[in-house]
Amino acid sequence: MNYPLWLLFGWLVFETVWDLRNHNLPVWFSLAMLIPGIALFAIASPFVAILAAVSLLSTEISRRYWLVGMAGMYIPLLAITIISPGCLPLALGWAVLMALWLANGIGGADALAGLSLLLFFPTWIMLACIVAGILIWSIVLLILRYGRSAGLRLWTVTSTRAAGTKVAGIGAYALAALIFGVYRIAEFMH
Repeated sequence: MNYPLWLLFGWLVFETVWDLRNHNLPVWFSLAMLIPGIALFAIASPFVAILAAVSLLSTEISRRYWLVGMAGMYIPLLAITIISPGCLPLALGWAVLMALWLANGIGGADALAGLSLLLFFPTWIMLACIVAGILIWSIVLLILRYGRSAGLRLWTVTSTRAAGTKVAGIGAYALAALIFGVYRIAEFMH
């Protein structure tokens, strides 16, 4: 496992503990990973880093101007895939994370943690690890919270289209970093 991944994993574990205790992450927590991620990405591909930053900053456009905000978020991602097809996992992953955030499926800090991981490791494997981390973390929290009635609770929320319970989701990204690290170690040993 390489050095940035250890740092990201450690920071995400710290964020997870904070999130489990307070259920409210300060903005600077996300910036602590995003700024180095964009800076590192800018060394390799400055224009792609600028487009990713524009997409990121567009999330702050008022909901009143939602069409401008949506264009500002998604048009740069389309440009990234045209300019640098190798960055498709980054663009697709960020687009999906933003859509989940806008639909209130995940929190803003969760989306930014996923973007940070993708900035450092813009690969299909990392995107798959993020998906796996989200699924595993969600299932574990559901079982821990509702025990034997977890299936019934999930069915009730889904069938009635009720609002789900907000949970500390940042741990999914620490789990994703861990899965990615284990994958990299296994790949190295093979």
